[in-house]
Parts: sequence; C-alpha cells; structure tokens
Amino acid sequence: MDIWSNTDYPYQCLIDRARTLAFREAIRSTVRPGDTVLDAGAGSGILSFFAAEAGAARVYAVEVDEFLARILAMSADANGLGGVVEVIHGDVRRVTLPSPVDVCVMEMIETGLIDEMQAPALNSLRHRGIIGADTTLIPFRYDTFLELGRTNTEYYGYTVLVPKHDWPHYGRDGEGWEPSTFEPFGEPRLLESTSFEGYIDPRVRRRVVLRAKHGGVANAVRLTSRAYLTSDISLGATNALNGDKILSIADFPIAAGTEAPVDVAYEMGGGLASVHVETSTRRKDRQGRG
Repeated sequence: MDIWSNTDYPYQCLIDRARTLAFREAIRSTVRPGDTVLDAGAGSGILSFFAAEAGAARVYAVEVDEFLARILAMSADANGLGGVVEVIHGDVRRVTLPSPVDVCVMEMIETGLIDEMQAPALNSLRHRGIIGADTTLIPFRYDTFLELGRTNTEYYGYTVLVPKHDWPHYGRDGEGWEPSTFEPFGEPRLLESTSFEGYIDPRVRRRVVLRAKHGGVANAVRLTSRAYLTSDISLGATNALNGDKILSIADFPIAAGTEAPVDVAYEMGGGLASVHVETSTRRKDRQGRG
C-alpha cells in the first residue's frame, strides 16, 4: 500500500472548516518567527500557508503527487509565498530534507492511523534525524476507541458487508445517501493511545474488555479517533478527518451486564485489510470476579 494521494481528498480537507481552522489555530500557537517548518503530505498547501502566516522563515511542503505539487507551487506564487514555501515533490519517507526542522505538521491521518502513512512517515523522519527531541509535532498524539454494536447491512435488497467509512456529512440531510446506522451496546473504550514524540510501533495487538449496557446480537465494531494538535486543541470526527469506521463481524449474541473481551490487531499504514477482530464473552459473578 502506498501513500494516499489524489486531487479529491486534499480538496475535501481544504473545505472542511472544522479540521482546517483547528490546524490554523494550532499552527498559530506553535510556529515562531524564523522557524523552519515541514508540512508533510501538503496537499492543497493551506497548512504551509498558515505556517508562513505565523512567521516561519522556511516551509518545506512535501507532496507525493506530482500534479498536486505543481499546483501547490503555483498557489504559493499566487500568494507571494514562493520565497518562503518550498514545494518538494516526493515521498516524505525518502526525500532529502534539512535536519532537524523546528515544527512538523503532518496530517496523513485516517481513523486508527490504519489507512494512511502517518506512523511510518514519522518513524522515517525520526530515523533520518529530520525530526528530533526539539521538534514540535502537530498533532503530537492520537487516540483510537472501540465500540461493539449492531449496524445495518442491507442495501438495495442485498447484504453488503463492506467496511463503512461513516463520515459525519453522509446521510445527515436525508437526501442522496443511503442511511447507515450503528447501535452501540455500551460505552467506547480506549483501544490505542499513540504518542508521535518517539518511535511508533505500527503493530497494534490489543484486548479491550467492553461491557454491554443492554443485550442483543452484535454484528459490528466501530472505531473512532481523536487527534491532539496541541495540549488544548483536539479533533474527533470531522467531514475529512477521523470518520468513524464500522467493520462487520460474525453475529455475536451478548447479554446486558456481560463483558466482552475483544481482541483487535492491525498494522498502522497497513490498510483495513490488516484489521482482525475476535470476540468472546464472560459474565462476572456477584463478587466481580471473571
């Protein structure tokens, strides 16, 4: 699997106000005049422009897609930022960059860090000394949560078990989109908390014990995430970031008050095909022992 890059998704990110304005606020509060900034996976270039606006002396905007990189350079010139924003066409895991940079802005994120290359890219940059102990990272931490529940699987008269990318804007206006539902059987629990401020182990192997508030037959798990841009700015699901992922599992009867140990394994950057989920139940006795 390679780095995600096309012309559609960067545009969605650009027009996602919640996501983009939160990054602008984080960049404004972090970048200092004279800083060198890396914008990894620059896309439209808007985060690079925010860094220049905040006073960066040099912004390295790295974009793997050749066409996007060319348009980004044109946008930088159109804003009079060609002398500050240097566009570099290439894979951020391999391109030659000065080291270290003062601030690294990287939003190569999909829910759980599963479908994009945030973790491998950060590890590569750290290994090559481009980011280090003195580099401020935006975001600096990422949490992923797990729920057990029931979702609809019938579409146009057929059972369809495809993974659901349940973006907030899908189906909210009641027109144009087939509805998607998810009935959680309990509260979400933390699956994985990932610090970007050191080496990231991309292999996730976790057991999460979920407690059912009510019973039923579960047929799916839902992954949700939150990105921490600064100590006081974070983002859950927006129209182009952290959309909920609903993954089908075999029918799993569960009773109210039952605890369900759920084993989850995946590879950050490995795609949804790398996700494996196994479920089992246990009921506590009156003393609370398993």
